[in-house]
Amino acid sequence: MSNVVVLSDSHNRLPQSEKFLTILDEADYIFFLGDGGRDIDFLKGAYPSKLHYVFGNCDFRSGRREELVELDGVKFFLTHGHDYGVKSGYLNLTYAAREKDADCALFGHTHFPVIEKDGALTLINPGSIGYQGNYCYMSVYNGKFAAKLVTLV
Repeated sequence: MSNVVVLSDSHNRLPQSEKFLTILDEADYIFFLGDGGRDIDFLKGAYPSKLHYVFGNCDFRSGRREELVELDGVKFFLTHGHDYGVKSGYLNLTYAAREKDADCALFGHTHFPVIEKDGALTLINPGSIGYQGNYCYMSVYNGKFAAKLVTLV
């Protein structure tokens, strides 16, 4: 079983509390979905072997804007979401994830946490870790996953 912490939209305000850093320490993987370039740099230095990330529209960097990650038989499509117009709906994101044969599309950009099913595809936005303290915690095992939206307190 793998435990994954999904983060997005820190806008360089990643929490540094002992509680939050312990959550990251104990995770098997960290997925960062963009808009926090300095925080991506910090996570790359602190957790190089377990970080998967994409850049968002506020990162002002060239580089990866999407990534497909397979864990324990589950395919995750990581993107920030702005390239797919997620503020206007999830249709384009859904099509892109299905074209990649993904089981789950992970995106940010809206700062609004959501878990939504569209047939066999699950769409997850962890919300903004930097402004609202929102993230997603997932357990992945044997081709299945369970996801829970969490707010730091």
